[in-house]
Amino acid sequence: MSETTDERIRRLHAQGIVDLHFDLLMDLYEKRNSPGLLVSHYLPEFEAGDIGVIGAAIYIEDRYLPEMALRVGLDQIARLYAEVGQSDRFAICKSHEEILRARKSGKIAVLITMEGVEPLGTDRDLLRVFYELGVRVIGLTHARRNAAGDGGVFAATGSSCEGLTAFGRDIVRECEALGVIVDLAHISPKGFEDILSITTKPVIVSHSNARKYYDIERNISDEQIKMVGQRHGVIGINAVLVSPRKEEATLDRYVDHIEHVRDLIGVDSVGIGFDFFEFLYRQWPEAEQRELAAKFTKPHFIPDLTNHSHARNLTRKLIERGFSDEEIEKILYKNWMRVFEELLHEQK
Repeated sequence: MSETTDERIRRLHAQGIVDLHFDLLMDLYEKRNSPGLLVSHYLPEFEAGDIGVIGAAIYIEDRYLPEMALRVGLDQIARLYAEVGQSDRFAICKSHEEILRARKSGKIAVLITMEGVEPLGTDRDLLRVFYELGVRVIGLTHARRNAAGDGGVFAATGSSCEGLTAFGRDIVRECEALGVIVDLAHISPKGFEDILSITTKPVIVSHSNARKYYDIERNISDEQIKMVGQRHGVIGINAVLVSPRKEEATLDRYVDHIEHVRDLIGVDSVGIGFDFFEFLYRQWPEAEQRELAAKFTKPHFIPDLTNHSHARNLTRKLIERGFSDEEIEKILYKNWMRVFEELLHEQK
């Protein structure tokens, strides 16, 4: 008997999808007076989408800068530990081996990431503190400038030409020494080049898209894509910045980004970094939504890919577009797991 598409999707999802960027910690912190959110709200979506590993990002909103950046960063981690401690369905993991153990026992592995090093201020020693707490992926910047460097602007040109600061260079070196994956998402084009000139190991872009379809410097050019491929890194395709036009914010255009990266550097360097945040965006007052559009860009969400429960829609579309089982497995989890195996080792 031939396999149905639904059966094929279940088989392809059996190992669990890896999504390396989700603003989970910010939401847990803001709703800290309503504990249990991880299980009550997020777990059903993770289970519906067969999520196996989630990259949970520390991100500090502008209103907390600069004085409260460290405190809020630590509090976000504290909320995650508290929430995970109330459930047997999650495990905070610090190494490839811990991720494998979590998955074998049926748990969703949580990998703590940092989006912008504002919590470090200008103190390199704090990186060790966050490492001990479980941070294993660090992107130096969001869109704004910080002590490490500048982010790429949400426009075709205009990013800073300065590159990384001396502090930023020190952080990159320390990440490699500790065993923290360096994430090039959001960094300015010059900062992108600087990171590659300093590092020797594979680098990643946890959540970004091809400038071919959305030409802003926050996304990555064909040359940048090729640089990541040459380093045997992985690029996580982002579900928000797929097109500047609402009518083109579709699942097909999302897969266009996947195909473009695959065609440039091979399927071994394509992963998932959904960056779902429509649920947060819809909670904001209209004034905050307008402020986001003015500061960055107006997000156009893909109707059938807005949260983790929709992950099967992506796999169905990959099947429709002719991707093989081997390619789909690499995109959904194997490529990220390869990077974890190479870079995230048990602490001695």
